[in-house]
Amino acid sequence: MCLYWNWPYVLVQAGPEQALTWRTGGHIRRPHGALPDMFFPADLSWLVSALWDDTWTCVGGPAPLIHTLEHDPVASARQVRPGEDALPPGLTRE
Repeated sequence: MCLYWNWPYVLVQAGPEQALTWRTGGHIRRPHGALPDMFFPADLSWLVSALWDDTWTCVGGPAPLIHTLEHDPVASARQVRPGEDALPPGLTRE
């Protein structure tokens, strides 16, 4: 499976408790957390993805989920359409 710039990923089926045990240390983005870089339920109804060096998280899912996130001030979310760059406004690529 390749998602970003042809980087290989390993997918493992696990529950939340198992996934949280795979990383013992922090993460450059989450120094006190150990969430996987990508996770989704078995029914594939939504997806959360974050590259290790990005400062944002991508969420994919049905329109009601995305609209709920867009209206949540804590989420600071915006909808990105297929083919549109997900880079948040004000950030630049190196």
